[in-house]
Amino acid sequence: MTQPAAAPSEDGRYAALGRLVELAALMEIALRMAFCVLIGSSYAAVVAGGQETHWLIDNCDAIARHRRDLSAAQVDTIRAALRSCRDANRDRNRLVHDAWGTDAVGGPAELSGSHGGYQITGRAWTTAEIQAVADAIGSAQRALLGATEDALGAGAMRSAQQLLAADAVERGR
Repeated sequence: MTQPAAAPSEDGRYAALGRLVELAALMEIALRMAFCVLIGSSYAAVVAGGQETHWLIDNCDAIARHRRDLSAAQVDTIRAALRSCRDANRDRNRLVHDAWGTDAVGGPAELSGSHGGYQITGRAWTTAEIQAVADAIGSAQRALLGATEDALGAGAMRSAQQLLAADAVERGR
C-alpha cells in the first residue's frame, strides 16, 4: 500500500523553494543595480527595469569588459561574480523548469488529465539540493554587489538603488 503524498507544509522542499525564489529575486535586483552602476546613466534603471536575468548578466559582462576606468583586477572580479550569477541562474532554471520525477514522499510524480493520469520522469530534487542552489544564488548576489561596490563605490550603489526604487514606483511595483 502506498503512502499518501505529504502535504506541502510537511515537505521541506516547499520551504526551500520559497527561499530559492526569494534569493533569485534579490539576485535579479542586484544585477539591475550592477547594470545601473556599470552603465553610469540616470536612464539605466529604465532600461534594466523589465529585463530578464540572463539579459542583465550578459550586458553587465559586456559593459564591465569595456570600462576603461576599471583595473583589470576589478573587471576580473566583477566578471567572476557575473559567472557565478550565470551558473546559479542556470541551476535555478533547471530546478524550476525541469520535470520533477517524484512527489513529496519519493513516489512517481503524476499529472492528471481528463482521461486519466500520466506519470512523468524527471530529476528528483531533494531539499538539500534545492538549498544548495539557493545558497549559490545568495553567494553570487553578494559577490556581485561586493565587486561592483569595491570597483565603483558605495555612492554609485546608493544612486542606483534610488534610480531603481523610483523606476519601480513609476512601473507600479
